[in-house]
Amino acid sequence: MKTQCHSTRLPKALRRPNIQLDNFSLVPASLLPDLSAYQALSDRQPKGTAVLVLSSPSLSLRRVYLAVAQVLRAKGRTVRIYSASPSPL
Repeated sequence: MKTQCHSTRLPKALRRPNIQLDNFSLVPASLLPDLSAYQALSDRQPKGTAVLVLSSPSLSLRRVYLAVAQVLRAKGRTVRIYSASPSPL
């Protein structure tokens, strides 16, 4: 089975030049029920940090996250990768 991934276009206010997000988190859909916990984790990070949360130690997903982290680091972002646990905080 092939997994498809897509992103939506950012709102117009965020597409303006010189707009920069403070922090953001990349969380798999399976962890959306715990999103508030990961949002709190992201909010505690220094400004400009990308938080990537792995739902399982799957090798293929880990490769994707590491590739995303590499691109973000090349663009000057600080990247933190966490493994999901029963208690993320």
